[in-house]
Amino acid sequence: MPFPLDSFTRTMVEHHFRRKKLEWTEDYFLQALDSHSKHDVYWAVLALRDCGTARSVPALRAKLGHPMQDVKCTAILTIAHIAGANETLLFGEALLSAAYKEKGYAMWAIRDAADARAVEPVLTYFQKNRAKLRRGALVNGTLPDGVQYLNRYVTFQPAIRSFFDEVRSAWERLAAGEREEIIKRVPTFMG
Repeated sequence: MPFPLDSFTRTMVEHHFRRKKLEWTEDYFLQALDSHSKHDVYWAVLALRDCGTARSVPALRAKLGHPMQDVKCTAILTIAHIAGANETLLFGEALLSAAYKEKGYAMWAIRDAADARAVEPVLTYFQKNRAKLRRGALVNGTLPDGVQYLNRYVTFQPAIRSFFDEVRSAWERLAAGEREEIIKRVPTFMG
């Protein structure tokens, strides 16, 4: 499971809901998602990583458009944790959606939970951002995650090899941190 709830975060959830008669159940946190308090929503999204099931996914999907950035970001990762590859199409849609601005989180969910159905959306995303990539200006964290994800399917998809060649041709213009992350995650990338 890619995004488990650690003990510190669980303690923070318990602390947040301490005055609200906390019940550590999926139903409790699904109700909290409807709260007018953005903090209730945020902590409920995180708590669902521990007790949420596929039943939580529609409610979490609805939070991808929440006004609080942290809610949008954690909601997609919680969906990835709960549903895994079953929500691959959602992750690809979020990556390509003009409405969902948290591209780094969508790519992170793809890297950790998606199956091969996300290859096309990932390549499309990088195609749309080709000019930024060539200038070394695509620094939202999507490139290392995208390369790591695509590397799983490189032997099956010639388009991935072409994309990797394009990344290599822009290598010196990429941010040093991006280059280091790519090499750390895919040691054979430049070899």
